[in-house]
Amino acid sequence: MPKALVLFGISGSRVGKSTSVGGPLAVLGSATSCDLVLHDRQVLPRHAEIRQSLNTWFIAPLSPDALVAVNGKRLTAQARVSEGDLVTVGSATFKAAVSETNEVGGRR
Repeated sequence: MPKALVLFGISGSRVGKSTSVGGPLAVLGSATSCDLVLHDRQVLPRHAEIRQSLNTWFIAPLSPDALVAVNGKRLTAQARVSEGDLVTVGSATFKAAVSETNEVGGRR
């Protein structure tokens, strides 16, 4: 069964909300065209991307000015996201989880 990366908002504009990333690519940013829209002054229009390869997820900033961190370590390049990791994008922090999905390559 396909797996999805679920981001649970624990601080910032998405606190208490969860977003599931089940496709091969999701763009995070403040632009309405992004897959995950974050209303945050610290988030660029196209801030970061999450990529899936098999059942492994990676996050990468899309600009040198983009604040993206995994477990408190600021990223300058791609990093792996695993279950239980804390992912920060701008001032929003998410806890990562992995779940099974009935969708094929989609987002919930």
